Amino acid sequence: MFKPKRIKVYFGGRGGMKTVSFAKIALITASMHKRRFLCLREFMNSIEDSVHAVLQAEVETLGLQNRFRILNTYIEGINDSIFKYGQLARNIASIKSKHDFDVAWVEEAETVSEKSLDTLIPTIRKPGSELWFSFNPAEEDGAVYKRFVKPYKELIDTQGYYEDDDLYVGKVSYLDNPWLPAELKNDAQKMKRENYKKWRHVYGGECDANYEDALIQPEWVEAAIDAHIKLGFKPSGIRVVTFDPADSGQDEKALSKRYGVLIEDCVSWSEGDVADATMTAFDDAFDYRADDFIYDNIGLGAGTVKTHLRHSNDGNKMVVTGFGAGDSPDYPDEIYVPGNGEYLPSSNNDDRTHRDTFRNKRAQYWVYLADRFYKTWRAVEKGEYLDPDALISLSSKIAKLSQLKSELIKQQRKRTPGNRLIQLMSKDEMRLKGIKSPNMADTLMMSFANPLRITEDTEIVVPSSSSWS
Repeated sequence: MFKPKRIKVYFGGRGGMKTVSFAKIALITASMHKRRFLCLREFMNSIEDSVHAVLQAEVETLGLQNRFRILNTYIEGINDSIFKYGQLARNIASIKSKHDFDVAWVEEAETVSEKSLDTLIPTIRKPGSELWFSFNPAEEDGAVYKRFVKPYKELIDTQGYYEDDDLYVGKVSYLDNPWLPAELKNDAQKMKRENYKKWRHVYGGECDANYEDALIQPEWVEAAIDAHIKLGFKPSGIRVVTFDPADSGQDEKALSKRYGVLIEDCVSWSEGDVADATMTAFDDAFDYRADDFIYDNIGLGAGTVKTHLRHSNDGNKMVVTGFGAGDSPDYPDEIYVPGNGEYLPSSNNDDRTHRDTFRNKRAQYWVYLADRFYKTWRAVEKGEYLDPDALISLSSKIAKLSQLKSELIKQQRKRTPGNRLIQLMSKDEMRLKGIKSPNMADTLMMSFANPLRITEDTEIVVPSSSSWS
């Protein structure tokens, strides 16, 4: 944190000492060198809303009383260092005159607007000047989060920070705090047990993912990570590769690899055109020795897949199938038995067929996927025995696991008055809400839509993904 960087960002949940850490660093630096600090918030009605009290307490904690003079509205050092306070939202014009400060520290930066950010950054322009931001994330579209955290989130989730020549972004939590009060630790553990979704936001430092109609809950996904190891079974069965060639120019391509119930990899990329992506997908499938290759047959990329298929699969036993998200449900006359009756309640479950339950195949297989995650959570967390063939395991080695988890918990139901069929928000509808298209999660969903196989004597055989032979 003492390393010079133009922009320093610390975010995370409660108990991570973000504010106190910045205060300590600011005071230590200002005690050794003349530094002018401008301590800001988006909203500040009085000095009590600022970090003045925190700085005052840390002066005493650090034993720096002989280095600073604490006044009612500012703090000054014996070397002419100074700490002043201000707000951005109602005083943005006056901020433009604050160009003589060495550091602008914005506390509770989750509330900072795009306008405030665009004004502040060029204002603090002294040689060697820095901008500090500390906050608990709120929404993904928050200006500071969107600009400085979201682009590097995967790397941050992997190693805890992102760094380049100008920017340092660190994620901290109560687990990083060696002085964490026992009361706060107990509260965090209790919340994690009782309300995992709330814990992710309050203590885990994630954005508020309170999607009321989400099909899959965060704790289900966490339970599924390396579930085959947690439950002690080895994956076996067919190998499936699923591919989303992207149905619009702004979508990423995506691909998943499944072995039995184990999702071994799930990737997305934006580079290259659809033809290049299709060639890559088929090459990956052949290298993976896939039994099935399933692709999204709706949109701009589907035609390219079909064209490539005619020239590349000769002599290969891999079964290639198009998945029509808007098609009628599979097995329309079979009775649907929910894996989670409480989470997906429906009247007359005993006699509702797939045709009477799902709006289309996409809804059907997303609910099937939700059932798998729910059953896996029950097996891992509740100790219930369930057929491994009905579960799902996500490899912890998936490079984009964080993005995949995020996509899985954001797919929501769409409720229409007078229509009891389960249907989902479309990708276009999700984009309008600022939710990224769940391309990786869609390939995961499609991976369990592999076709039935029929033997030569016409007996129907369902390909097993169970560890039991």
